Amino acid sequence: MRVDKLIQEVRYGLRQLRKSPAFTATAILTLAFGIGANVAVFSVMNAVLLNPSGLHNPQGLVALRAKYTLGAMSNISMSAPDFQDALEGRNLFDTAAIMQPGSFNYSGTDGQPMRLQAARVSWHWFDVFQVKPYLGRNFRMEDDQPNANYSVVLSYPTWKQRFGGDPDIVGRKLQLNGQAYEVIGVMGPEFGWPNQAEFWTPLALPSNRFFDRNFRYNENLFAVARLRRSATLQQANAYLNMRAQEEIASEGPDSFGRRAGWGMFAMSLVDFVAGDLRKPLFLLLGAVTLVLLIASLNIAGLQLARASDRERETSIRVALGAPSGRLIAQAFLESFLLACGGLAIGLLFAKTVIPLLLLLAPENLVRNIQMQLQTPVLLFVSGIVLLAVLLCGSAPAWQMTRFKWVQALRESGRSDNASRARQRLRSGLVVCEIAVAMLLLVSAGLLVSSLKRVEQVETGFDPHGLMSGRVSLPQSVYSSDEKKAAFYAAALDQLRNIPGVTDAACSDALPFTGQGGESSFDIKGRKTAPGDPGPHANIRVVSAGYFHALRIPILRGREFTPEDRASTQKVAIVDEALAKQYFPNQDPLGQEISLDEKNYYTIVGLVHHTRVSSLDSDSIEGTYYFDIAQVPDSGASFVVRTSLSHPEQLRSPIESAIRAVDPSQPVYDFHTMEEWVGESLVSRRFLVVLLSAFAGLSLFLAVLGLYGVVTYMVKMRVREIGIRMALGAQRSDVRKMILKSGAELAVIGSVLGIFATFVIGRTLSSLLYEVSLYNPATLLSTCALLAAVVLLASYLPAWRASNLNPMHTLRQN
Repeated sequence: MRVDKLIQEVRYGLRQLRKSPAFTATAILTLAFGIGANVAVFSVMNAVLLNPSGLHNPQGLVALRAKYTLGAMSNISMSAPDFQDALEGRNLFDTAAIMQPGSFNYSGTDGQPMRLQAARVSWHWFDVFQVKPYLGRNFRMEDDQPNANYSVVLSYPTWKQRFGGDPDIVGRKLQLNGQAYEVIGVMGPEFGWPNQAEFWTPLALPSNRFFDRNFRYNENLFAVARLRRSATLQQANAYLNMRAQEEIASEGPDSFGRRAGWGMFAMSLVDFVAGDLRKPLFLLLGAVTLVLLIASLNIAGLQLARASDRERETSIRVALGAPSGRLIAQAFLESFLLACGGLAIGLLFAKTVIPLLLLLAPENLVRNIQMQLQTPVLLFVSGIVLLAVLLCGSAPAWQMTRFKWVQALRESGRSDNASRARQRLRSGLVVCEIAVAMLLLVSAGLLVSSLKRVEQVETGFDPHGLMSGRVSLPQSVYSSDEKKAAFYAAALDQLRNIPGVTDAACSDALPFTGQGGESSFDIKGRKTAPGDPGPHANIRVVSAGYFHALRIPILRGREFTPEDRASTQKVAIVDEALAKQYFPNQDPLGQEISLDEKNYYTIVGLVHHTRVSSLDSDSIEGTYYFDIAQVPDSGASFVVRTSLSHPEQLRSPIESAIRAVDPSQPVYDFHTMEEWVGESLVSRRFLVVLLSAFAGLSLFLAVLGLYGVVTYMVKMRVREIGIRMALGAQRSDVRKMILKSGAELAVIGSVLGIFATFVIGRTLSSLLYEVSLYNPATLLSTCALLAAVVLLASYLPAWRASNLNPMHTLRQN
């Protein structure tokens, strides 16, 4: 087609759309919602799964991980010897680096202490990510030595916000944990990995740590590598598996690694960062694609209605020689123009929606996502516009192929056969819309039921009225266990004196905070059988009064007391889950456990099991507790119980109490325990809210489509209705007839939608918690909702039909 002809067709299409402003506005807005929702969700998916912000060539980045297949740990950090083994695969990796998260006390220019999040990294860290500094330089090998000068590289936001973007920052000394660190560089705004890091310091591990087998199973390093162009993830995994098997073989037949099923593997860094978000994001993308499908089918139905109104005009064009191919092209061109209008408004809609999505998003979702028209997004936008054009234009184009222009001219554009064909086609489109809406409604209903079940799960403690804040004690100040224990004891005394505080305690890791870890332990007098990885559980270090403060019931024995000190008998407490697993037929009280087979701790108490990290996917393992006075840690969270209705009011008093003990010690990470528990449900709520919104939108569009079909049906059957009423049919009979027609479409669509839900059941089932895919309550409530809106959509046309004047109707038709 020549350009001038194309321009002519475009002008003609625009004129036709201007003649029907109500249709055009409805179609464009409908498509805008569908396209905008798709662009918003895909932009988030692109920034999380395809092109994560701040990662150059993310497809080449892999996380190197360790696992214990017999110890319920399938994806954990590496040890220094593990990393050394990985480095020997030089033909697979261009470069590799390790990282430990950390935090430092820093006194700002106003003298107020604050806590800054840091990443302690090996000197190749920035090389792995292929980034250059904005100011200064990156780390060098000589910086990453145990006795090297202290140096730091700032993140761009930290440089801007904490130091005012000072261009002379390089060379400046910062007091971090009581040590003078020299700023040697500032990274650019495009890099900030890991996301929470405000600056980076050298890890500076001793070289012998990488070759000492005693550190083999001390996994506390996050390892990342960049694959060579010629290497694949499968090759990297094959190599790491081989090295793990060689190490196990060298340790002997009864090694810990063999008993615990230890191994190493590599995974895409993008997959590691996305975590459990991959499946929900794909589910949401599928949902918005279905919303676009409904929107397009709706417009296709409206196009068919327009085709009936333009039947005589089309007949004249055909009679004057217009080829059918041109008419079909015109139908698709009008759909394309509508899609372009929908795209323009949809992009604005997406730009507005993305920040709202991120407000609901979990913390591990990238927070600085913006709608950037990168190649994947452009390809996706092009694809959905093409899909919309095909869906919107196919129905009227198909109708054109069946068009009988001579008959249409004879009957002045009114052909019962053609009208019936269009009606059947529109009815089929509405059935598809209702089926898709039913699919989304049932899916959303199941997820809502699942969320309610999760919210009813017992945490094992009472989170109401609890406020928490965390401290990290610098090694330069608190160099001994005695100093750490003394600080915690003095701080707790200060906290208990705060007005409104009824209890105070501390722990190295509070429930639901994402802190803490797991560890194997030995039971005195019990030998481990060959092939048995040995006892393994969550480990926590808590203060006296911890269980009382959190309202964790003491089932037997006693709690830790102030009399338990470093100089007294070493004691431990276990929960009922651990006792059932490792002391099923004996009393755990009086038993002794150890982490190193040297220092044994006597179990003096048995407590109720508490959830450790989440309500829906928590570890089945138990927990054992040590007294912080006997095993003090450098980091701990204080928790206070208050009678105040708003525990967050205690933030300033808590800070003052800690500074009364140490004026240079900042308190950070303030949260109520209810907030911590709620954080564990953010991912689930994110999915439920969005899927419910899309399901509601799909239902609204499907109801509009049904209303249009029933209205058109009444229009086509006006003469029949007039005859029926003239022969004695009651108005109620007419209403029932019209309502029945709408109900038939709804029933067929509902059955198809429920069947589709069962077809995709495997994907959906993995996201449910103690809710069956065939949950009758959800199915019945969804059907009731659909029945109500179908009745509403059909009643108005039915009411109009029942109020027709039969004599007037027969005269007009």
